[in-house]
Amino acid sequence: MLKILVIDDEEEVLDMVSLVLKTMGYHVVKAKDGEEGIKKFDELSFDVVVTDLNMPICNGDDVARHVRRTDGNIPVICITGTPEHVDDCYFDVVLKKPFSFKKLSEHIKAIENTREIRKAS
Repeated sequence: MLKILVIDDEEEVLDMVSLVLKTMGYHVVKAKDGEEGIKKFDELSFDVVVTDLNMPICNGDDVARHVRRTDGNIPVICITGTPEHVDDCYFDVVLKKPFSFKKLSEHIKAIENTREIRKAS
């Protein structure tokens, strides 16, 4: 089971994304902003990070840069209403808000399948 960190300053989005991923059987940890997300990332171990882009103090780019510096193998998914502001080099996937939870689940399943293939090798 993947352990996923979900970061978003919009409580409704944070709760909905977390609920969908939990319903899919994943272990989910929530963070209400980028600063809290980085703290939780440093304290715990995650397989995937899902982060909003536009957040106060510490944005999604900051989160993704931190993840890349810490462990470049952890996939980072960006969810944003402004995809034109995304620096693609930090993110594995960019989903434009509003996004379908089906699309998010497809990307998470693809990440999970890739991990399983690597383990089997």
